[in-house]
Amino acid sequence: MFQSFQVTARPDQGPPRLAALRDELTAKGLDGFIVPRADAYQGEYVSPRDDRLAWLTGFTGSAGFCVALRDQAGVFIDGRYRTQVKSQVDLDHFTPVAWPEIKIAAWLKESLPNGGVVGFDPWLFTAGQLEEVEAGLDGSGVTLVRCENLVDAIWDDQPGPAVEPARIHPLDLAGEPHGQKRARLAKALREAGQAAAALTLPDSISWLLNIRGSDVPRNPVVQAFAIVHSTGLVDLFVDPAKVKDLAEHLGEEVFAALPEAFLDRLQAVDGPVLVDKASVPVAVTDVLSDRAVLGRDPCALPKARKNATEIAGTAEAHLRDAAAMVAHLAWLDAQPPGTLPETQVVPALEAQRRKDNALHDISLEPLA
Repeated sequence: MFQSFQVTARPDQGPPRLAALRDELTAKGLDGFIVPRADAYQGEYVSPRDDRLAWLTGFTGSAGFCVALRDQAGVFIDGRYRTQVKSQVDLDHFTPVAWPEIKIAAWLKESLPNGGVVGFDPWLFTAGQLEEVEAGLDGSGVTLVRCENLVDAIWDDQPGPAVEPARIHPLDLAGEPHGQKRARLAKALREAGQAAAALTLPDSISWLLNIRGSDVPRNPVVQAFAIVHSTGLVDLFVDPAKVKDLAEHLGEEVFAALPEAFLDRLQAVDGPVLVDKASVPVAVTDVLSDRAVLGRDPCALPKARKNATEIAGTAEAHLRDAAAMVAHLAWLDAQPPGTLPETQVVPALEAQRRKDNALHDISLEPLA
């Protein structure tokens, strides 16, 4: 079963964890720390290791963040989660904040009227997010500073990083070899006078190299970083266990290296490097400094423009899923009304979807 119905929110654990975080604030001389939902890859879903917001607060929604100060802690949630958050966090210690109506900068200015120093992990904030918050704080006396992740410092049983094996996305589904994709991107970089592009979105890297993974539930992507050079060569920064069986597929122009080498290799690039400030972590733009050329992720548009093979594959997948859904609804109609809880309806649907052995994962958890 992909959906377990396991209740993971632990409101009772929030207060002691918040207290431990505040001890870290005192030790580091900070007035606050920002805990986003996002990971370094900026995906909507995160692996258990990166689920810091849920661990600290109990809130399990797919978007939001917490700003923990010494005397209060705001949990910023959008309209989808304003009922859910009240049942998942300890409301005596965490205060729900209506976001994006209330911006983080406005909340910080009101909460720290005399100014203060608020820390953030530069791997979990994009350059664009930092730019927006700092602009909103201008003249307030509140300063954002880069620091180590304080949640990681107090999370004693934090899970390890995801190391699920990657798999080949075959040509009869991709419709284009990754060598041709790399050549197209390299040509665009040369024409723009750029030496390379830094990729940090797993969906971009997975599309570019025709690979898929299961590092994150509900997302068929491989968590990795990459540098696409104007020569067409690619440096892929990934746990070796994920790609140990893909050497032949990746070929001689894709070089795998440890994720820890990503920033050092970026520093060694001779020339301007294209980065997307909407997705690239601050840690990356910090390293590149004035060599960073702000633009759009070079995979975004070509990935969105599906070729004929991709369109056909999508249609076939929808037909298979439609057949499973129709069979499921027919079964459901035959059941006496009011006799089935959601915990029985959802497994039955998944059982239908599994019958043709093509199911890798569900795209989201059904709301029955």
